[in-house]
Amino acid sequence: GGEADTPLAAAGRVPESSVRVPTHDTPAYVLDIGHLTGGRRLMSDDLALLERAALAAARRIDSIRVGDERYARDAREREALQLATEAELRALRAQLNPHFLFNTLTTIGQLIQEAPDRALATLFRLTGLLRAVLRRSEGELVTVAEELEIVLAYLDIERARFEEALSITIDVPDAVHGYRIPSLLLQPLVENAVKHGIAPRRRGGALTVLARTETVGGPLGEIRRELTFTVSDTGVGVSEHELERRRAQGIGLSNLARRLERGYGRAASLDIRSVPDVGTTVVVRLPLGTVAGAAVATGAA
Repeated sequence: GGEADTPLAAAGRVPESSVRVPTHDTPAYVLDIGHLTGGRRLMSDDLALLERAALAAARRIDSIRVGDERYARDAREREALQLATEAELRALRAQLNPHFLFNTLTTIGQLIQEAPDRALATLFRLTGLLRAVLRRSEGELVTVAEELEIVLAYLDIERARFEEALSITIDVPDAVHGYRIPSLLLQPLVENAVKHGIAPRRRGGALTVLARTETVGGPLGEIRRELTFTVSDTGVGVSEHELERRRAQGIGLSNLARRLERGYGRAASLDIRSVPDVGTTVVVRLPLGTVAGAAVATGAA
């Protein structure tokens, strides 16, 4: 600003000199230097020193301003990603619940006549499953134990449908139960294995769910720990072309892949291998870390 805009001028005092702080954007700043005592006046060296100080101050102000703008932009992006993740979880739940209801109510209807006790037990399992799914907060992390609760409830219902045609192996050590992972991470994988792998096979098949912690070497020679989940079935399997088509169209797999990428970047992975008439194997790898003393599969957020 001009001399009339300076703080000293506003107070009715005329500064001996003013040095502009050359910030990149507005608002502009000015260093006002009042009259020195004893009749002294500012020398050229004094003014040069003040100009250097003003330049340093301008750079710092610009840096703070850029940092604030970057922080605000990152906050907006995080909010947008969170909203997108919540929308994807809602889509998963919208897909999940009708599928369960249709299959399970059909099974219950068949069992009412043949085995009323089993029909009632299956109804209770359905109630517990829907309660477990619906009580999850949008976008939150859950423990492996909590995710496993949903998987087991789902498999209990499917076991009522398939009986001996569905063989299930769950190998998830207690040591990993406390790790926190994205909600609805395993359930869609297990559902896909049963629905697309085992159900189309007349003689049924076997489903296996494994969890392990591993120590692996990074690309720069560093050592890191991972939490690995493997969901495999001995179902019909598919060709590579069909696998790509299903992966592109399936709500569960595409949402899961996007959620892993947004939460972990390249530190997480989702690998699918399938062979016709042999089966399908899905492997999910998450980086491990520690937050506030609690074991967590850490995300980028």
